[in-house]
Amino acid sequence: MLDDTTRDELRALRRADLPPKVRERIEMVALSDVGWSAPRIADHLGRRPQTVRDLLRSFNARGVAALRPFASGPAPDAERSDRVVSALGEMLGERRTWTSRQLAEALAGRGIGMGPRQVRRYLKRMGARYRRTGSTLRHKQDPEKAERAGRVLANLKDKAAAGRLRLYYLDECGFAPTLPTACSWALAGDRKLVEYEAPQGRRVDAIAAYRPHGPAPRLDVFTAERTWDAYDLLGFLRALPTAKAPRVVVLDNAGLHTGKVVRAAKPRLAREGIHLYYLPPYSPELNEPEPVFRQVKYQEMPRRSYTTRVGLREAVEEAFSGYGRRLPRKPEERLRPAA
Repeated sequence: MLDDTTRDELRALRRADLPPKVRERIEMVALSDVGWSAPRIADHLGRRPQTVRDLLRSFNARGVAALRPFASGPAPDAERSDRVVSALGEMLGERRTWTSRQLAEALAGRGIGMGPRQVRRYLKRMGARYRRTGSTLRHKQDPEKAERAGRVLANLKDKAAAGRLRLYYLDECGFAPTLPTACSWALAGDRKLVEYEAPQGRRVDAIAAYRPHGPAPRLDVFTAERTWDAYDLLGFLRALPTAKAPRVVVLDNAGLHTGKVVRAAKPRLAREGIHLYYLPPYSPELNEPEPVFRQVKYQEMPRRSYTTRVGLREAVEEAFSGYGRRLPRKPEERLRPAA
């Protein structure tokens, strides 16, 4: 017979979220407490009488701890686990790619033997994922210049939010007839195929002025079936909506932006209220149109191949328009092409 303390403990356990096996063991103990024999309990629960006897004997010896199954395998080796996690973290920080097999071989070289499957278990517990790699230019970047540019841009954003200036980010992007590989949902066993079209002479270029900060974000884009030149850029700058506040345009160091024609036009642009601010070299993370171009190229154009340049240009314009329509903008004069 159980004492009152043990009965209260079993009642509390029954209200907890328990595995079915533990609940069944509690039922065995409870039925035994009201006088049921082991064979009767076994018949009621669909178990063998010896299974019930073993559980009751273990419960008498160990108490409530006997209700939970023994953990199989050896006791966890915390020291070894820490060694594995530390080694994996160090290796994943190296400038190279890894598969689980390669990581297992590298661990073996450090005196830690385990297979690729066990390595994957550790990686999942560490929050690691098997992902596509990306490109970076940070190794060519001047950290001091990038940090200074970040502070300048933060100041400009604050002034734009306060309405003291209009802050634009200007950049160009090219689109080929066959767009980069993207992802898509597909039925099991089916793989979507994209018809390849050669890009020679059929690219479409877009030039965009993106104004994400301020009371009325906007995106203005021109497209052309040719490469932009400096005079196109100057015309686009002068076509920016006029405003009482100065217009500051952020650009990267592409040759189109820094050529003689643009440098010679800077004083005249300044008199018109248009000021150019150049980002430091190799700082794409500071250039806010980059995510816009990525979204348009990979998400806004579900058709991934075009047989004509006209069709491609129409698709590019519609993709930018769709993205721009979702910006929270106020009614405002749209960008007018320069003559």
